Amino acid sequence: MIKRLSNDCNYSLLLPIFLFYLISVGVQSLAADLDGADVKNVVTKQIVFCLISLAAMGIVSKISTSFLLKYAPVFYVLSLGVMALLYWFYDPAMYAVTGTKRWLRFGGFSFQPSELMKLSFILLMVRLTIVDEMNRKHRTLKTDLRYLGKVLLFSLPTFLLMFMQRDFGTSLVFIAILGALFVISGVHWKILTTITGIGAALGGGLLVLVFSEWGNKLLYFMHFKTYQLDRVRAWVDPFQYRDSIAYQQVQSLYAIGSGGLFGRGAEQASVYVPVRESDMIFTVVGEGFGFFGGTLVIFLYFYLFYQILSAAIKTNNKANLYIAVAFVFGLLFQIFENIGAAIGILPLTGIPLPILSQGGTSLIVLGLGLGIMMGFKEK
Repeated sequence: MIKRLSNDCNYSLLLPIFLFYLISVGVQSLAADLDGADVKNVVTKQIVFCLISLAAMGIVSKISTSFLLKYAPVFYVLSLGVMALLYWFYDPAMYAVTGTKRWLRFGGFSFQPSELMKLSFILLMVRLTIVDEMNRKHRTLKTDLRYLGKVLLFSLPTFLLMFMQRDFGTSLVFIAILGALFVISGVHWKILTTITGIGAALGGGLLVLVFSEWGNKLLYFMHFKTYQLDRVRAWVDPFQYRDSIAYQQVQSLYAIGSGGLFGRGAEQASVYVPVRESDMIFTVVGEGFGFFGGTLVIFLYFYLFYQILSAAIKTNNKANLYIAVAFVFGLLFQIFENIGAAIGILPLTGIPLPILSQGGTSLIVLGLGLGIMMGFKEK
């Protein structure tokens, strides 16, 4: 294991972060080349976003966790306000393509407020958890239910905005964050079991609704869109819809399969995959570097998570640990969903692969989050 060279920087954590930035430039270059895009322009943009992300990480690493938690309500309200701006200042170009209002545009730069909300959400939920633990003398089922109600109440504005913006995929990330926080903070097992059971029932019920005529009517009444239902149908039997709604999934399977053990040879024709630079970036890894390359990327993610959790544990600070666990499990869910969709074991939700997918907002906000982790100091 790499030792820290100074008390000011955790080099063990910085190593996987730096490697991921390098890999992101490489896979974006390859994706641009496969799609016939301007490789130089794509690589330049990715390098610029990586540098901005690194700068953001360096600045935030100097800010104490106590300061961030103190002003977490302010960050949360500001993030809600920025998300609300989408109803007046959304990106018309992205709306024309996706039919959703999820991006703000400033000149030539698009910004996705939900990415910033993830970080603000974690800070506020951790603050609520810490304050609740400090204010109660004994832990009981009743106090846990009261804590749960408080968390859900403060979470409600976020989920309402996600629902109104039809961003079901990102909503699942927030649910994963809450789930991780409930487990690490020691919420009563009866509550966790009940929540898990309700979630499983809702998932099973959703499948029934998607594949029944009356269920479709109910889902449309609840403002679900046809493309969202098609994603579930395509996941269940992709090859039945290979020329229509499941085209992207099937092409993804072909691309990853063509990579073999060590990646396709330069003489082999590339398999076309729509949106491979973003939602389907793992197909670039699988096709270009094979099973070995894909496994290496997954291993590097887990090494990054190990270093984040290790850094938090060494501080002997409960707030740091809660932040790290919520942050890691939010990323873990995104990785699991993105790669799972690429290899056909999960439906598409449009969730990007952290650091590697194209998207400046995501990369910069990740830099802010990783800066918090880099700022953890051992006691």
